[in-house]
Amino acid sequence: MPLIVSNEADCLYCYKCLRNCPVKAISFCAGKTNVQEEECIHCATCVSICPQKAKGYTKNIEEFRKLCGKPFLASIAPSFFAHYDEPYRIVSVLKSLGAEIVQETALGAEIVSKEYSRIFQERGTVITTACPVVVELAEKHYPSVLPHLANVDSPMVAHAKLLKKLHGELPVLFLGPCVAKKAEGTVDVVLTFEELDAFIEEERIDPSRFDEQFPEGPYPSRARMYPVSSGISYTVQTQFDAHIVVEGVENLIELFKNFTPSERKIFIEASACHGGCINGPAIRKDLSLVEKRSRIVEHARRMSQLQQSSFQVQLNLERAFAAKKEEHEIDEARIEEVLIEMGKADENKRLNCGACGYNSCREKAIAVILGKAEKEMCITYLVDKLKAATHKVVEESPNAIIMVKDGRIIYRNKTALNLLRSNHEDLILRLRESFFKGQPVQIDSRVYYVKFFILPEEKADVYLLVDITKEREQEETLRRIKKETLRKMEEMLVKQMRVVQEVAGLLGETVAEIKVSFTELRKTLEE
Repeated sequence: MPLIVSNEADCLYCYKCLRNCPVKAISFCAGKTNVQEEECIHCATCVSICPQKAKGYTKNIEEFRKLCGKPFLASIAPSFFAHYDEPYRIVSVLKSLGAEIVQETALGAEIVSKEYSRIFQERGTVITTACPVVVELAEKHYPSVLPHLANVDSPMVAHAKLLKKLHGELPVLFLGPCVAKKAEGTVDVVLTFEELDAFIEEERIDPSRFDEQFPEGPYPSRARMYPVSSGISYTVQTQFDAHIVVEGVENLIELFKNFTPSERKIFIEASACHGGCINGPAIRKDLSLVEKRSRIVEHARRMSQLQQSSFQVQLNLERAFAAKKEEHEIDEARIEEVLIEMGKADENKRLNCGACGYNSCREKAIAVILGKAEKEMCITYLVDKLKAATHKVVEESPNAIIMVKDGRIIYRNKTALNLLRSNHEDLILRLRESFFKGQPVQIDSRVYYVKFFILPEEKADVYLLVDITKEREQEETLRRIKKETLRKMEEMLVKQMRVVQEVAGLLGETVAEIKVSFTELRKTLEE
């Protein structure tokens, strides 16, 4: 199952997720949207950006629930202390749920930083690998930079190894702000802060009823600053020829795309999130980066009062990287063919507007060929199709449509062409008069009802002639039938009246009432 999941029922195909996905790992095809796991770097941008909440990530709350009540080990990311208003009470909550040890992941970060320092001294230019998104971006999209990645475990993995080394093979829970950590697959259960908050709410746990407890030692010395900008460099404590911080996937792509190792040793601190992990996808967003950084500093100050304990543990933290990029050879002729199919044969129509989610029309055409996109995702393509369909409807309409500008007929559809063999200079006046009087107009042997409207953009008048000849013929036939019926009834009534008069004369009665009735009947029929 992919880590990032789509809820198709909620998706309204606004393409906002695709526009904001830095690696375009989302497909829209055959009425379905999917995250392409082989291309996804798990930055969770689509989860955060989707206005319909149609993107989400795999939750592990049930796996955590199975841990509860049994002994487990908990590793809490440094940003834990930026997310929670009362983090030390949450430490107590974890203890109550079965955590034998609750320890700062920053301890693992400190061990990793020593490895960074060693690798930098040995190899020169190095890119940090604490952020899993950085690693996935390199492996899946820019494998040329893999030799320059620091081949050392992330702080989470290093700390999990340390916990098991010190406390035995108990399950390890990691709590952090990062969705991508779930894809590292080396810790028993990974929960985001959002998930722990949801669990606490579901279980109706009130943290305010718990006492404050500090995490257990041993303690880090500087790595509590890891989740903020320049926090890794601050922890490494090495003299660099040059040191740069690159934050945000777009900036990382720019770096990797144009990466050329320098003769100088450059330490590159890389993070997918602007501002560092305190701005991760699953950390609270109601606090500013300044406030969250201040909370980290306050925690570091408070914990510095505790006695530092030294320890020596041998851990194998070496890791390997592998290129996972899928190469696709696509014929240029096929790309051009798709562009033509999208109505972009003319270079001027290749707007590269990005509305579909892709950065260029060419990139979109490649996505169509790969089955990741549909031609209909292009706004201009749809508009052109709509215009073509509209024109066809107008052209094939059984009603005559005439467009007039400056007193001259500038357009006639097929029906109007068959009707009018010439411009008929007097026709325009007749049509206008017919419309305003609300009377039909007769052209040759046909009768038409006239509708009129103005096209402001074209500054033109449009006349729509609806053929009502058949209806008129039917009305005339009906009138003839009524008239003939009335005539025959009148003859019959005259005869009947004669008989009645003779009988009435014998009986001394009058036919006045019969005459009145007949007059009323005749009036009704005539109407």
